[in-house]
Amino acid sequence: MLQIKNRLSFFYVERGSLAVIDGCLVLTDNDDNVQYEVPARATACILIGPGATVSTDAMRLAGRYGLGMVWVGERGVRCYSAGRSWSQNTEWLEKQVRAYADPQRASIVAKEMFFMRFGARIERETLDELRGVEGARVREGYKLKAKAFGVVWNGRNYIPGNPLGETDACNLALNVANVCLYGLVETACHATGMSAALGFIHRGSSLSFVLDIADLYKFEHSVPLAFRLVAEHGGGPSAWPGLESDIRRAARDDFRQSRLLDRIVNDMTGLMDAGSST
Repeated sequence: MLQIKNRLSFFYVERGSLAVIDGCLVLTDNDDNVQYEVPARATACILIGPGATVSTDAMRLAGRYGLGMVWVGERGVRCYSAGRSWSQNTEWLEKQVRAYADPQRASIVAKEMFFMRFGARIERETLDELRGVEGARVREGYKLKAKAFGVVWNGRNYIPGNPLGETDACNLALNVANVCLYGLVETACHATGMSAALGFIHRGSSLSFVLDIADLYKFEHSVPLAFRLVAEHGGGPSAWPGLESDIRRAARDDFRQSRLLDRIVNDMTGLMDAGSST
């Protein structure tokens, strides 16, 4: 079995069926009935979108090869569920639980995350103080990135599902790119056996730790990627046809070329080591 760091980052599928044919994982397109073989051994994660069905044999094969399966919403802008962890090693989960349950260790991990994101030690006593500093820096970061790419930016604003189609291009692009990143991070959680729910900055969500880790890379990967593609399509507020698929393909290529999955695994385990050192 290929190590997780040596695999393709993810595939996105919708309106098709995943099944096992002659021992291989095969995607059948619902529209034209064309079949495509999916390299299960060499892929880290499949994002399963609307209209897609997955057979029991496909899940069995995914479990055998350590292939993450993450169910996402329409146009890939929500993350709903994921297949079970395939790691048999509880070492990293135990470290995560110990750090999560100890306020002093949890604070160390949270502060280390802020250092990784902002490049400076933020000395605040409480998590609420850290979040206040984070919010201000993130808002400023969006403004600077928007200015650098020359795109229209009126703040982070997104209605889940975008029911009225009123979300501007930048916010929609950011959500698509971020969901791709969340899927990759959740796959890393499953690969290491850590819990996606035990976060150190985010709390109260089944994906709290995924959100924590994804934040480490947003301004290096998903934010500039989203703004760059919006700029290439005029930089205005209106989304273009095919925005979602364009962003997903660009995210897939960026994650692969930068070997981001390898980095995510190393950073996650490094953070748990930091939380275990006291």
